Amino acid sequence: MTMNTVFQYCLLTLLIISQPVSAELFWTYEKDQQKGFLLGSVHFANSSFYPLDKQVMKAYEQSSVLVVEVDEQTIPEAERQQLLKRYGVYPNNETLKDHLKPKTLNVIERLLSEFKIPLDNVKHYRPGLLAVTITAFQAEKLGYFAGQGIDTYFLQKARYKKPIRQIEDFAFQMKLLSKLPDEDDILQDSFNDMADYKVTWEAMMAAWKNGNGNELYKQAVADPLNDYPKLARFFDTLFFDRHPRMVKSVDQCVSNKETCFIVLGAGHMLGEKGIVALLTKQGYRVTKMSSRE
Repeated sequence: MTMNTVFQYCLLTLLIISQPVSAELFWTYEKDQQKGFLLGSVHFANSSFYPLDKQVMKAYEQSSVLVVEVDEQTIPEAERQQLLKRYGVYPNNETLKDHLKPKTLNVIERLLSEFKIPLDNVKHYRPGLLAVTITAFQAEKLGYFAGQGIDTYFLQKARYKKPIRQIEDFAFQMKLLSKLPDEDDILQDSFNDMADYKVTWEAMMAAWKNGNGNELYKQAVADPLNDYPKLARFFDTLFFDRHPRMVKSVDQCVSNKETCFIVLGAGHMLGEKGIVALLTKQGYRVTKMSSRE
């Protein structure tokens, strides 16, 4: 499991039942007579996610460029590990016990105990790296894997056959780990929110499969913010602060007169601060596609 895919999964994990993926989280955009496509993806998946909707696949074949959040193959594995250590691990042999209160450490230990991982094994991890690591274990326990994620599927399909452009890069995403809030009370809320992951994912599964973007956003973003208001800064860092850069990637496609197929985590697409809403405000015509039988 690579750290990029673990990190991406932290941003939004959605589960789905065993049927072809519908097109309800799929949009076309148009501006200045230049069209393209937007797909709300899941970063971890399994074979039940496939085949994808025929409209989605047809759009991919029509596109000239694949645009993704990050393509980790642009840098060597050794460099990725160096970046991970720089931004995900405490310096100077510091540990979680040097930064967090006993109550928060107890919450973390309970989460780790489900996977029989002693706190001592991850004591040097910064909270951001620890959170995404736990989330990845939760995903794999439910049978979902990065290697079968939607974005990975299209990256493999496009490799050496179609230009691939990344919006961010691995270093950018690793730096986000060091920008996450580190106050103990915020971290305690964050780890507490991870405890009911099975219930939350099942609710998001149904919403995504049914094309109910409002319900999906409610489960993935709105409800956690309502339950734990202090997580607002956490969501700003992982979601909303990244959106202007994503919108610029669409602008680049239009400027270059490219027909882009843009694959982003579904959570980035939705809500009043999401990519669809931001593009609409900037004069794009964004049309939600529906599945065809």
